Amino acid sequence: MRKIFYTIVILSALGSQVWAQSDSRITAILDKEPANKATELNANAVATAALGESGITAMLNMLQPNGTADNTHIYDAISGFSYYVTQNGKEAWRALAVKAYSKALPHQSDDYNRAFIISQLQIVGKDDAVATLKKYLNDDHLCDPAARALVKVNSVSAKAALLSALKTAQGDCKISLVEALGDIKNTLAVKSINAVIGRDKKLTKVALYALANIASPVSINLMANAAQNVGLTYDETNATSSYLLYIENLGKHGQKATAIRLAKTLQTKASLAGQVQTETAALKLQADMQGAASTSLLIRAMQDNNEQFRKAALKFAAPYLAPAAANAWIATMQKADNTRKAEIITMLGLNHVQAALPAVVKEIKNEDAGVALAAIKASQQIGQDKVLNDLLAVLNSGNADEIAAVRDALMVMKGKTVVDKTAKALPDANPQAQVALIAVLAERRAHSKIDIIMPLLNSTDASVRLAAYNSLKEIAGEDNLSQLFALLTKTTQADETAAVQAAIISVFGQMKDTKGQSAMALEQMNAAPAARKPLYFNILASIGDKASLAAVSKAYDGGDLDTKKAAVTALSQWADGSAVRELVHIGKDAADAGLQNRIMRGLVGLIGKSAYPADEKVIFLREAMDIARNTDQRKLVLEELANDKTYVALLYAGRYLDDPQLQTEASAAVVSIGLSNPAFYGNDVRTIMNKVIAMRRGGDGDYEREAIKKFVAEMPNDDGFVDLFNYKDLTGWKGLVENPIARSKMDAGTLAKAQQKADSIMRKGWYVKDSILNFSGEGENICTIKRYRNFDMYVDWKIEPKGDAGIYLRGSPQVQVWDTSRVDVGAQVGSGGLYNNHAHESKPLKLADNAIGEWNSFHIIMKDDKVTVYLNGVLVVDNVVMDNYWDRKLPIFPKEQIELQAHGNHVYYRDIYLKELPD
Repeated sequence: MRKIFYTIVILSALGSQVWAQSDSRITAILDKEPANKATELNANAVATAALGESGITAMLNMLQPNGTADNTHIYDAISGFSYYVTQNGKEAWRALAVKAYSKALPHQSDDYNRAFIISQLQIVGKDDAVATLKKYLNDDHLCDPAARALVKVNSVSAKAALLSALKTAQGDCKISLVEALGDIKNTLAVKSINAVIGRDKKLTKVALYALANIASPVSINLMANAAQNVGLTYDETNATSSYLLYIENLGKHGQKATAIRLAKTLQTKASLAGQVQTETAALKLQADMQGAASTSLLIRAMQDNNEQFRKAALKFAAPYLAPAAANAWIATMQKADNTRKAEIITMLGLNHVQAALPAVVKEIKNEDAGVALAAIKASQQIGQDKVLNDLLAVLNSGNADEIAAVRDALMVMKGKTVVDKTAKALPDANPQAQVALIAVLAERRAHSKIDIIMPLLNSTDASVRLAAYNSLKEIAGEDNLSQLFALLTKTTQADETAAVQAAIISVFGQMKDTKGQSAMALEQMNAAPAARKPLYFNILASIGDKASLAAVSKAYDGGDLDTKKAAVTALSQWADGSAVRELVHIGKDAADAGLQNRIMRGLVGLIGKSAYPADEKVIFLREAMDIARNTDQRKLVLEELANDKTYVALLYAGRYLDDPQLQTEASAAVVSIGLSNPAFYGNDVRTIMNKVIAMRRGGDGDYEREAIKKFVAEMPNDDGFVDLFNYKDLTGWKGLVENPIARSKMDAGTLAKAQQKADSIMRKGWYVKDSILNFSGEGENICTIKRYRNFDMYVDWKIEPKGDAGIYLRGSPQVQVWDTSRVDVGAQVGSGGLYNNHAHESKPLKLADNAIGEWNSFHIIMKDDKVTVYLNGVLVVDNVVMDNYWDRKLPIFPKEQIELQAHGNHVYYRDIYLKELPD
């Protein structure tokens, strides 16, 4: 189809010169766009060059007005050609491109396309493009791209063309030309640019910028006065910024002495005006232009009373710290007051000035706290472990701030001796220093020094003792596990016990071989006194395997209240979230209100931080809601539900909008979920959102109200998701009559009679109880009255032991549901697969079923003959063709009913939502 279009356009573009050969060659080039590889791009460029001037012009004449057709392939072909011809050795083709583009440009009436052609002249043009480009310098729409193209050409004639056009230019075109004259650095334009300054702020801003780029000495007074007139501030004309740029460019253009003088004067004036930013910028200009010779200037700047300005001067000094300059700064530091001394020491440290080390180390003993702290840090930065002894000496005599500074320095200090000397100093240090040294060894994970740490676990100083315990998490290794377990049986302080637990968990986390961890922990727990067994629960939670879960669950069942609380705490932080089910289980029967509340908070928190897919989290949260006993717990569930952006979660949250005690949390969840996905729409959603709109009043509510109203207003007009099940009765459903092929052969009377009988059978086996659709195990499939083609569907289901069921799509079996323990029939692969497929994949990609008796959620998408299935948020069928079970020689039926399968056992369904998709 595209070839036909191109051919028609080419014939039109060529007029009476219809070249069959050129026609086919252009079409062939465009059909290969966009080129994805360099070889393809080069081949297309060569083919484009072979078209010659007329052929390339014809291709450009094919461009249609912007918005009326897709010009992408032409743009790609021409852009690729432009790039190609600018390479070395392609001068003849570059000139060819200029001629063709120049010839095509006048024939285009669409400004967007003309701008495109001009942009290509900007790429390929030299002096040969000036004659064409200058024609557009007074065109309101094309002046800017034409001016930019001439800047790229940057020839004498290009400069002359821009300057000539400025004389008659108006409005935005004048602004573009002034900017271009500045970019092209046309010194002949200075007088003309001067003349436009002051007419309006926008033009003045561009003019000053242009003069700054040209940097002609004749503009000195004008630029200086413009900056002075705005008080050396940063205003909307950018006069001060332009003056600074002017001085910088003046220095680059051979006027360095003048530029330095101007910068020095500007610095003085800015200082008097209190404009620190401008003063700082002027100082930087001088430093950049003078280089190493700026040291004395920057040292003088340290006399300034403004801290920001002094710190800037120190920063500017960094690139110029050769020996002579470094010595000058050291001498200045030694004579400076304490404030400036600390600032200079900091700069010397940051720049690792080795010559400064002796002087800086001396200042460690300075009585001024600021100087001493700066010297401690700078000594480490410059000398690393060369100053280790000096810093260790501070620990026994320094104050708290100095000890903390030494600690921080030792933590990052480079050198092989740091750990050994730190450990050696530890036993004899005072308590405050010991705490710091322990922290250093912990930060550096000095496992080899754990024997020096261990005695301090018995220190009489509480802070030392706790620091030693806390360090075990970083220092202990697998070879220390027996020591750690022994400690766990002896510790009496809660914080020390927690530190030992954290250390054991850390060691387990370091172990490459995780097998046997739970057995090891359980062995220790079983040998521990009853009162200390709960101390192992958190450790088992970090391991997170089935044996650990079983042990903690058993301890909960047989434990006293304190044991139960400890078990709940462990279950609530289970490593992989798999304790969710156990928390649900114990939450149902917990007699103590405080314990049950702890369970609920742990359950909801674990669901939230787990890695389960959102669909699975929603199932768990609904179970949590079922066992919630008070309003606060229900609020907790709804608050977490807001984080799970699924359609089912949206509808579920909406059910609580009519509860006065839960309206706030329910409406917040509805808004969070609903506005996250425009695909969530339909009458149910519209009803829910309108309820929320009615609730939102005042403050932030007004803003949200408008956002929701916009969301509702922008919903598509079709039905969106609809309820296939009304939670009350079997409305919308019918009994099963044969299969689609057999039904198609029945006359109306026969079908009606068979349907009547099937409906009677349906009502015996299918019923609604507690808003759940049940199949008793006796009867046939239940079917939607309506037939469907393409759709997006959600359905929750639950089966009992040995259960077997499924979802028929377009009257054909089936998305499989079964008890995965039935290995004799292959059910171990899991539910969700297209069980009856022979020609295409029938098994699910993953096992994603929940346990028997728990709810599961399908998300099924059928498009044409392909099916995608998510089970509990896990992709189990990925766009697989569904076979026609009833006649395998035929594709699946184009449109048919959806069926819930009857297979001789009890099945439960809820929340059946379906959205029809376009063909």
